[in-house]
Amino acid sequence: MEQQPEGKKSPRVRKIVMLNEHEWLHESFATKQMNIAEGQLESRVRTPGMQFETMGYPIQIDKTFAVAAEFEDEGAVERFVAENPNDVDTVFSDAEISPFNPVCPNNAVGNDQDVRNALNLLPLTSAGAQGTGVRIVIVDTGIDGSQINVVGGYNPRPGISPGTAPPDHGTMVAFDALIAAPQAMIFDYALLQSQGGMWVGFLSDAIRAFSEIMVDHLADPGPLVAVNSWGMYDTSTDAPVGNPQNYSSNPTHPFNQITAALVGSGVDVVFAAGNCGSTCPAGFCGSNDIGPGNSILGANSHPDVVSVAAVTVNHDMLGYSSEGPGTLANSKPDIAGFSHFKGSGVSSIDTGTSAACPVVAGVIAAIRSSQKGRNLSPQDMKDFLLQNANAMHGGGWDPQFGAGIVDAGTAFNAIP
Repeated sequence: MEQQPEGKKSPRVRKIVMLNEHEWLHESFATKQMNIAEGQLESRVRTPGMQFETMGYPIQIDKTFAVAAEFEDEGAVERFVAENPNDVDTVFSDAEISPFNPVCPNNAVGNDQDVRNALNLLPLTSAGAQGTGVRIVIVDTGIDGSQINVVGGYNPRPGISPGTAPPDHGTMVAFDALIAAPQAMIFDYALLQSQGGMWVGFLSDAIRAFSEIMVDHLADPGPLVAVNSWGMYDTSTDAPVGNPQNYSSNPTHPFNQITAALVGSGVDVVFAAGNCGSTCPAGFCGSNDIGPGNSILGANSHPDVVSVAAVTVNHDMLGYSSEGPGTLANSKPDIAGFSHFKGSGVSSIDTGTSAACPVVAGVIAAIRSSQKGRNLSPQDMKDFLLQNANAMHGGGWDPQFGAGIVDAGTAFNAIP
């Protein structure tokens, strides 16, 4: 599995620019064609020392439109805002994001069959609830379609089709989502791209991916679970907390806004809590981003999503699992899922909160495929999972386990 960046910084300053609405922005968003907006941006919303990214297209969020741009320095950002008061609403951090891969411990604990047993899936399988008719969207590095049956998807870069990625992090995540929901439909949203031997992306890429999910979901309603085993490791790539451009602790950041909107549209959004736990943090965690209260950042801690910590099938906490409270909501993580087992074969161990996240997402997909689980709101689904988890340390929310360890059968049986 490819190694992740350690302290990697963009040579220029990346920002998400929120533009006030214009007809040409509406048209560019509706047709997914950047060239419609490109000429207008170049002629009327420019400042020396900056360049708009032309790979994507403007994404509508409420009455503004998000586009990515690179600036030569923060001074150019300030000039840009000052010189374009009629067109620029706000500017936000476009922080770097990566998959959640830990570095320790070395030995697997059990295998994917042990995970099935630990999940208590018998009540669901007896009811035929194995994910049939449910879409699971893997927002990740892409999926190897020779190992996983990929039904469709989206790629933010041209020339790459869903299901054509090499076997890597996204393939592992897809495999683990199918443990509880083997009949679910897998969609490949290749958010993170391989660059120089490392999987990287930016929040602007994630905004585009989530917008695509929402458009598809609104056009074709039905059960959909979005799986996100990635996040920001190092807040040095973000604007400081308290700065209006900040992402990690700012609910008004456009990615946090579109995350809330996606859940509001009826999608179950599941995030890995992160791998910057105090006992065994990943080596690329920021020096100030480790341990309780510092390691579940941004959308991974959003109050509307399901944020997943990692435990073994023996119910032992894994030391890399990030600890709450979160930066956007205190009671994060929400729940713990199983990880650190032999499963996909992509590497020797399916590990990190990257594996725990799809395991829990698969449980949600399996429940969604039942008649009684189909029409639950995302909040009700989360409530049933949390209220019926195996509580640890005497019950109540725990900064390592959340509400406890996922128990699919007990949660399913509790739904009227």
